[in-house]
Amino acid sequence: MSKLTAFLLSDLVFAALLTLLNVGIVDAVELLPAVLMQTGILSLTMALIGFGCAMLLEDFKQFSLAYLVIALFAATPVFLSANTSMKMAWIYWHPFYHVYMELKNAYFGTSVANLIYYICSGFGILILFLFVQSAFRGEMGKEGCL
Repeated sequence: MSKLTAFLLSDLVFAALLTLLNVGIVDAVELLPAVLMQTGILSLTMALIGFGCAMLLEDFKQFSLAYLVIALFAATPVFLSANTSMKMAWIYWHPFYHVYMELKNAYFGTSVANLIYYICSGFGILILFLFVQSAFRGEMGKEGCL
């Protein structure tokens, strides 16, 4: 929990400062609530995925390969679909596409997120947290700490 809190707070502060510097104080006041909400969702998701990989993978090579796979198969299609004319029909089923689009829309003040989006995001974060907690307890058990 302390590591998640540290990552979340640093990401929120960084997002707030970048928003203030790039948009200006007057416009940022209106955008910051939506931007910080989407930043929090993305921050928690990525921190939990990273921590899960660190718990389950044996060495840095495997960790690097896992992040390469995430970058190629999770981030690249989302970025291409969201920022180019290339659209893939299946991209609407990709959870990161919705998070990316909501963060992008938050900066333009056109957020269209509904309750289902937030429920699914919260549920996904909860599932990731429980998965990582289980992996952490397994590792601690191997070390004889639990």
